[in-house]
Amino acid sequence: MRINYPVKYISMQRLKNNPYLLFLPFLILFLAIVLKMNNDALEGDEGRYLTFAENLLNGFYSPPPPDINLWNGPGYPIILIPFVAFHLPLITITLLNAVFYYFSVVLLFKAMRSFVSYNKALAFSIFWGLYYTAYIQLPEIYTEPLVYFLISLLILCTTKAYHHLETRFVWYAGLVLGYIVLTKIIFGYVVLVMLAGAIVLYLIKTSSVNYKKSVLILATAFITFSPWLVYTYSVTGKPLYFGNSGGVLLYWMSTPYDSETGDWKESDLTTSYRAGAHVPDNANRLLKEHHYSSHQEILKHQGVERDEAYKKAAIANIKAHPVKYFKNWLANIGRLLYDFPNSYVFQTPLQLFKLPTNSITVLLSLTCLIPTLIYWRKIPFGIRFLLILTLVYLGPSTLLSAYSRFFNIIVPILLFWIVYIIQKTIFINRIAK
Repeated sequence: MRINYPVKYISMQRLKNNPYLLFLPFLILFLAIVLKMNNDALEGDEGRYLTFAENLLNGFYSPPPPDINLWNGPGYPIILIPFVAFHLPLITITLLNAVFYYFSVVLLFKAMRSFVSYNKALAFSIFWGLYYTAYIQLPEIYTEPLVYFLISLLILCTTKAYHHLETRFVWYAGLVLGYIVLTKIIFGYVVLVMLAGAIVLYLIKTSSVNYKKSVLILATAFITFSPWLVYTYSVTGKPLYFGNSGGVLLYWMSTPYDSETGDWKESDLTTSYRAGAHVPDNANRLLKEHHYSSHQEILKHQGVERDEAYKKAAIANIKAHPVKYFKNWLANIGRLLYDFPNSYVFQTPLQLFKLPTNSITVLLSLTCLIPTLIYWRKIPFGIRFLLILTLVYLGPSTLLSAYSRFFNIIVPILLFWIVYIIQKTIFINRIAK
């Protein structure tokens, strides 16, 4: 006998089984945020990304020595090339941010569905879609929305690489991870550390398919970003050189002055590059008193030499004031999670707005840490791979001046791990009425 289902039921089933439709309200929300918060004035790093995209169109990336500029990799500027080439309005770039974030929600849900129940995958995907501190970069020409997408795609490809017979996902995972490195160069060091470890473990346990897959994923990532290393070597003469932005971040983290907590400042020794920041009247004066002489020496250099000068000054500060560096490190963890504390900047109630999202993620992470350590070998290898990648990334991130946007990009992996641990260790019995 043929059963005619109501149209409403069919529509609900179609919605439930199609994550692209299910999460479409988030795309609308993200687009609305971009349209509402759009600002045609370039701020912060925005101009630099556009300049690099224009440079690529003109057949080069960095200016020639001594003015070498390798502040960031070419991953995001490559995405911007069509917008720059066709002189499209800046808002078209930020509208693309909304699309990247939307797909990150969809891909995270698809990855979760392979390991946890529909309801848990839905709840945690919605939580990521509502992660409002990640909205800050939506109306900006910044790398974060692209990285949200790439990280969620990495989760999906990595889990399929380890838990499906199709080897193509091994290559996909490596390609995605390689492009993440090109977009966020700090991940280059993560890949090198993990690749060395994976090779050692594979040599010890040659029969392990998982260690072999790890080597292949990481080696593919290395091959993907190796043209960047070839280029940086050609202009700097330094092997395995990812960029020249680390020195200044380490310098500010090493500040020995009690009134400073290690947050980054401009090279002209001003407290903030963003309009509207509330700063004490004596802030810039104190910065110049503390750093003018050292900066005069550092700024005599250009490009790679300036980066090295910053590192040299930072190491000297750390050796002379190790306890102060430790205090700055503790403060930096606060900045990594909440963009707080900041030197010479008045705190405002708006900063409380940043507390809930990352606090929930951190609390859930700490809660899941014990069962993870106890049942480590029972956790799917793909999740373990992603967790190690996260830890290797977060560790060095605490050593350099950080922002909460550095933490937000890794949140999808944390949520993926958390929901798996909850699925496997927490059981709720339904009580019949």
